[in-house]
Amino acid sequence: MTAKGDRGGGGQRYVALDSLRGIAACLVVIFHMPSDGRMWGTAFVQHGFLAVTFFFVLSGFVIGATYGERLGTGFPVRRFMLLRLGRIYPLHLFAIAVIFAWEILRLITGWPAFREGAAFTGNTDLGQLPYNILLLQKFAPYVNWNRPSWSIGIEWWTYLIFAVTIAGLGFRRKLYPTAALLIVPAIIARLLRIDPESGVGATIDCMMNFGLGLIVYQLHTAFRGGRHDARLGRGVATVLEAATMILAVWLVSAFGGRLSPAIAPAFALVVAVFSLERGLVSRLLVVRPMLLLGELSYSIYMIHQFILDRGFDLLGLAASGGSPLPRPHMEGRIVLTGDPVACDLYILAMLLIVIALSWFSYRVIETPARLWSRRLVNHGRSAKVTPPDPTAAF
Repeated sequence: MTAKGDRGGGGQRYVALDSLRGIAACLVVIFHMPSDGRMWGTAFVQHGFLAVTFFFVLSGFVIGATYGERLGTGFPVRRFMLLRLGRIYPLHLFAIAVIFAWEILRLITGWPAFREGAAFTGNTDLGQLPYNILLLQKFAPYVNWNRPSWSIGIEWWTYLIFAVTIAGLGFRRKLYPTAALLIVPAIIARLLRIDPESGVGATIDCMMNFGLGLIVYQLHTAFRGGRHDARLGRGVATVLEAATMILAVWLVSAFGGRLSPAIAPAFALVVAVFSLERGLVSRLLVVRPMLLLGELSYSIYMIHQFILDRGFDLLGLAASGGSPLPRPHMEGRIVLTGDPVACDLYILAMLLIVIALSWFSYRVIETPARLWSRRLVNHGRSAKVTPPDPTAAF
């Protein structure tokens, strides 16, 4: 998911957006550890699943910045899709391989797993494996192996729809028509009451959010270098950044009411404001620790569920021995019960473990596989005609 910053068509890095993506990935990790703690008691954390919507909007922005004009002026769709596949698939396949190896180990040793039943049943049913390998997780009858990866699957198909649309119709430098064609199906789906949780419904929603990101990028290019851009000082930019973040946090916290449809536009506004990187909030987002989170964000997102599940396994064993640690219970999903402070400390500890292991997967799996796949796809072609690889924003 990261190549050290997203780059626009002119080579600009949107590093503040990188950091926001890293923060959103960490929010997803915390969301997947419901507990009695005070942290999980906040509405903002309980609605952490909305971070995926932010990823889709951001993806439209960075893909539009890197490939929009190129695809509209002859960049091969096949090459674009291969570059995208090389970006998202190696770590996805690695996660599946790790889960498969774990299930083999359980089959041999009889080792218990708190979430799963017998090996290769339930979440890891072998019948679901082809859906995962073909990036069709959301179309599978049951929950997919690496549960967060469903979003990678539907984003892959959104890439294809975007590329075919813009290349086939030759919209050149203007992304608005392409964005409109991606957004209109969502309006139709709501009129037809298509289930947003289905594979079709989720893909249509991804297309809509991706389209919003394309619009933001088109507006961004129109604003940059203009007279209004020159007048935007640090003070005004700081106020805009703070107000935008407050609005987004409030809307996420209030999700479920009448203002819920405003979530995606609010995220689009966040992307628009922070892509300028003018205010003091942006300056806080571009310090090295925050940029590191941005670099690791794809790894954080893709490997965290397996790590959390193994933590739940250990907690279950510890609880049987009378440990004072939080106790996991199945209530449709795993919920940690116990002392609120202990729950919060456990969540923070697991988050740090996920980040540390994500650094390992980023260095050992993600980055080498990305560079190898780009060399393979670009074999015999000049590096000058190959756009920098943007971060895969889920």
